[in-house]
Parts: sequence; C-alpha cells; structure tokens
Amino acid sequence: MPTILDPSDRDALLQRVRRIQPNSSALWGKFDAPRMVCHLADSLRVALGERPVKRVDNFATRTLVKWLVVYSPIAPPRGKIETAPEMLASAPSDWAREVADVETLLKRLATVPTTAAHPYFGPLTHSGWCRLAWKHVDHHLRQFGG
Repeated sequence: MPTILDPSDRDALLQRVRRIQPNSSALWGKFDAPRMVCHLADSLRVALGERPVKRVDNFATRTLVKWLVVYSPIAPPRGKIETAPEMLASAPSDWAREVADVETLLKRLATVPTTAAHPYFGPLTHSGWCRLAWKHVDHHLRQFGG
C-alpha cells in the first residue's frame, strides 16, 4: 500500500498537490481548495505532534476503525466524515506558501519519527502516520480531481 515513507509514492503525491489550483472545484464535500490545503497542513502538524489534540478515541476507533481507515485498502467515504477541530485551525491566506507548507510537512513527516496521538485513532506508529498521511492527502486530491 502507498505511503509517504516511499520516496516515489511521496513524490507522486507532491506532484499532484502542486497541480491543484486555488480555484479548483470540489467534486464533493464542503472545502474549497484553499481551505483543503490548510486542512492538510493542519493534519500533518497533528501527525508531527506540533498541534496538540483533544483525544476522543474509544476502543472501537482505536481498533477496528483505525485498522479500516489506516491499514486497509478501503477508501474513506466521500464527504461523510467530520474532522477534528484541530485539523481546521488555519485559515487560508497565501496559496503558494500554504502549498509549500504541505510539501515541507509531508517531507518532514516521512523523515522525522513520530508517535503522536490521533484524536480518533489514538496513538499511531510512525509508519501508521505515514500511511494515513498518504491516504488522507490522496483522498483530498481526488476531491479536487487531482
């Protein structure tokens, strides 16, 4: 399964990020492209442990749901999952800087070991975060046709 730990998977994802434009239209969901890019950066900051989260995980989300979302090849449902408020903390302002932030944060996550807690899934290994990051970014790029 793809992961940002694999340089070729990461580079392909980054090329897709760079193709999204601020006026790209969403195929589903509530985000516009600038808000989506800020959301990706915020979620990567959570993964790196730079943005503290309020954990709301429980036995089901730490086990079955985590396995389905992070480790299985099943794609998440489109527009059906509410995100944690910590992953919506930034407001769009400078498109180029925010896209560059996503690129920098993805590269850092791939190289900086982390075991930060996810608000719904609880503790994740570094490889789990890198797998989830790939799936999450891919999901939102697909949302914008990328």
